[in-house]
Amino acid sequence: MYRLLGVLTVLAIIAGCTANIGYQFADTLVEWKVKDYVDLNDQQEKVLAQKIDAMHQWHAQTQLPLYRSELKALRDKVKTRSLTLRDIEAFENTLWVFWRNVLEQLEAESDLISTLSVKQRQQLIARLEEAQEERYQRWQEDKQDNPILQRLDRVTEVEEDLEDIIGDLTEEQDKLLRRWVNDSPGLQGEWLSYRSRWLTEFEKVLLNQPLDKDRLASLIVNPQQLRSKSFQKQREQSSERRRQFLWEMYQSLTNEQREKVINKADEYINLIDSLISDFSD
Repeated sequence: MYRLLGVLTVLAIIAGCTANIGYQFADTLVEWKVKDYVDLNDQQEKVLAQKIDAMHQWHAQTQLPLYRSELKALRDKVKTRSLTLRDIEAFENTLWVFWRNVLEQLEAESDLISTLSVKQRQQLIARLEEAQEERYQRWQEDKQDNPILQRLDRVTEVEEDLEDIIGDLTEEQDKLLRRWVNDSPGLQGEWLSYRSRWLTEFEKVLLNQPLDKDRLASLIVNPQQLRSKSFQKQREQSSERRRQFLWEMYQSLTNEQREKVINKADEYINLIDSLISDFSD
């Protein structure tokens, strides 16, 4: 189930040259992924398809206009050079609100879980645990890598994303990027522990009868309740560092880079307009 929440971000992410096609077929992708984790009978597959189609339509008709509005406001502040650090934080918080909207809609459609047989529930838990163990093993393997090379890989990854938006980085921007990567704490271990706690609680709810729908809803809509205090504190510190980095990068933009940012925002806005139009019928 937790993996399903992650898969549904496909419905929320609008970026890249293939986003139009990806968004159009997001419902099919989600169905495929759900079936990777539990074998459904014919009736359950039919219900799942109906629920995902309805959620996809809901997202396109109600959420995409909100994304467009927020992106347009951010784009205009970049153009008028009126963006502030507080605006960056507010935009980030708004994105979390959008994500919570998706979770709440997902919870409203989660009654399919109650139709799963004991065997299906056990299968779902087993496959989720297998996926969790694979993540843990990859993390253990990554820990053996040279930390300097790990940071360089991270720098390269972020640099490619940034250059797609603003173009080639200046020497100052390259230094800002490297400093931010060096100062960013590794949260993978804490994140995996958090996922394990969620999975343990989800297993309790899923395998107990009758199904505790209130507890299930709480796990879907408010999974962060299972974060440890240390993890939550580290996340907050990491978010603060990220916002400061973005603010410093914004302040360092050249006129040419600023125009590229505005043009990229316009591309995304046009894309969202196209998607809204496609789902307006």
